[in-house]
Amino acid sequence: MKFPGGDPPISSWSGALLGELRETVLSSLFPPRCPICDRVLSPGERICPSCIPCIRPMQRPLCLKCGRGIASEEAELCENCRRRRFSFDFGFILLEYSDEISESIARIKYHGRREYLSFYGELSAGLIGERLLSLSLDALVPVPLHRERLRRRGYNQAELLAERIGELLKLPVYPAALHRVRNTKALKNLNPEERARDMQRAIRPGRIPDSLRSVCLVDDIFTTGATIEACSSALREAGVAKIYSLCLAGRAER
Repeated sequence: MKFPGGDPPISSWSGALLGELRETVLSSLFPPRCPICDRVLSPGERICPSCIPCIRPMQRPLCLKCGRGIASEEAELCENCRRRRFSFDFGFILLEYSDEISESIARIKYHGRREYLSFYGELSAGLIGERLLSLSLDALVPVPLHRERLRRRGYNQAELLAERIGELLKLPVYPAALHRVRNTKALKNLNPEERARDMQRAIRPGRIPDSLRSVCLVDDIFTTGATIEACSSALREAGVAKIYSLCLAGRAER
């Protein structure tokens, strides 16, 4: 077989062949699973057809600050954002929180299902990619994990999610922009005031170039906003002018 322009280098086609072989072997050993129910998927599927109804994008009207669903457009802000002042400009919450989404995120964080994040990254880019690009972002900044938790888990789910979104939208990712200097308790066990206090002590600015003026924080769940607020405060301290947030899931107010 003749190739236009001459035969390709052996390293070129052998590398491609090895890549395809690797993917085939990995697919055989670790077949893709549904990010919602964890069943093995049929070829070409990204999610079980029966699980598609579990993917419920956050519905309007939305809080103009955090992005959660609210009962009335006249309110403009959810109750949480009326009670608290946040440093970020505004945020996006992709999905309405549910038992199924909770279990999916728990499998990512505690049972090694990092491959789900590719699906959620693609979903994020598909649902709000155009809006993210309209913000003229300099970078995506994942919410950091403390080094001890990172060592135990082996990866930061927010960083992997940000990397997939960044890959699809051609946006750089700056995981070193923030540091978690304290290994905080599980926030679900704390009241809102305790969450805010612990997180403000835990997050510090990292390596932030002067050119970084507009960023979007990336995390998995938005609850009271304590984590996003601590990260926003640290970025403001470092001179970042525009700060937005993207979280996979949160509870609607209605």
